[in-house]
Amino acid sequence: MAAPALRIIVDGDSNKIYRKGEKVTGRVILVVEEEEQIQNLGVVFAGNCITKTSRPFHVNGSDNSPSRRQHEEKIRLFNHEKELVPASTLAPKKYTWTFEFTFPESTEPRYKRLIHGANYLREPHPLPPTFLLKTNVPGGAAQISYFVQARYTLGSTKEVKRCRVVLPYHPTPQVNVSREAKCTSSVLYGQSWKPEKDESQRSVNKVFSKVSRRALVNSAPRIIPSIIYPESVAPGQHIPISLVLRNTRDAVNEAQGECTIDSLSITISTYSTTMCGHGVTQPEDIVSKHVTCIARTNMNKTVPFGTTAPLTTNFRLVDDVECVPTFKTYTITRRYTLGISICIKFGEQNFTIRSTTPLEIVPRVPRSALPPSVEEGEDIDPLPLYTPREPSKEFAPSYEEIFALSRMYSSSSLLAPTLSRGSSYMSDVSAASGASTPASEIEEMGFGRGEGRVAVPG
Repeated sequence: MAAPALRIIVDGDSNKIYRKGEKVTGRVILVVEEEEQIQNLGVVFAGNCITKTSRPFHVNGSDNSPSRRQHEEKIRLFNHEKELVPASTLAPKKYTWTFEFTFPESTEPRYKRLIHGANYLREPHPLPPTFLLKTNVPGGAAQISYFVQARYTLGSTKEVKRCRVVLPYHPTPQVNVSREAKCTSSVLYGQSWKPEKDESQRSVNKVFSKVSRRALVNSAPRIIPSIIYPESVAPGQHIPISLVLRNTRDAVNEAQGECTIDSLSITISTYSTTMCGHGVTQPEDIVSKHVTCIARTNMNKTVPFGTTAPLTTNFRLVDDVECVPTFKTYTITRRYTLGISICIKFGEQNFTIRSTTPLEIVPRVPRSALPPSVEEGEDIDPLPLYTPREPSKEFAPSYEEIFALSRMYSSSSLLAPTLSRGSSYMSDVSAASGASTPASEIEEMGFGRGEGRVAVPG
């Protein structure tokens, strides 16, 4: 006897990405061919956070044992259930039930620090995005998924049948919607640079040593760099990065000193941390990835002291599966850093500025939620609406009225210049085009009226 066929259908586009507060509706279909006893039939709307890893067994103090201990932890982020049919006997028929759920704003579980350790988030927090990762450890993986699942239990065999549909989820930005990323400034006092003076400069300073202000201006600069960068950015937003070099010995830059940017390197690093286990035994895996986004050499870009020099133009994150928003949930963490390396020159001396700062990637903002740009907000004169009009009654002149056609065949006479014709119309054309087209390059075709053919010059 065949078990009843179970199917679940979610309304809307199958590729839709859900956000908090959005509804999930659909139907559960059960086709019973023979009378069947069902213990229960229900539908579940839930989210899972699953982590897996493995560790080698310690055999005589060695970690090289081929056998490994598997670790796995599964956390239910939220769980909403709806009973469709209680225990009953179903007659042969096609049954259909509808369901409706709403994506919650936050997770549901609460954990005690003494049970799960200090790294666990104890309180509910915003739902993390759909996530899938394979770690470098054998059998290691991390997954965050959301789904709607229909399930029933047969009364005769106690067999459980399931049918599941996975729902992609993406968080909603928690910050104010903006088209431009907000920047902050970081003064790198620990990387101040004092170029060494050459012998000629030392001699000049000795001459003007009695004039303190002039000696201060002409002395070797003491350079303190500052990096201007965004702390958070969304996919598609420009990532503005700028450099400011200040000479503390000449704050207003009376000497009009400057440095030269020789090379630039910008790297975005991704760190994914997964853990599983309880209490003290919490095996943790960290997967790191470093992508060099910009690498320039021999730039020779001058930067006067005290001015802001932009380093990036149209530098944006690609909105793909790798661009997962920064998040932290119970057993999975995803974070990013922005690494900047700048080689500057003062005279013949080089110095490298290095900066590594946290970079928060916020969820991408739907285009409909973005404020209008300056260009979009301007008044634009719309095009007039299309109104049909009557076709013109003026017809084109007859071709035969312009050219007197006669039966002609391909011969050497066809290569004769058009200027030899006596038509006044062609005389006007030749006069107009004679300055740009030599007569030797003008060819003519002969048309046979009765035979419907074209004589092409040989």
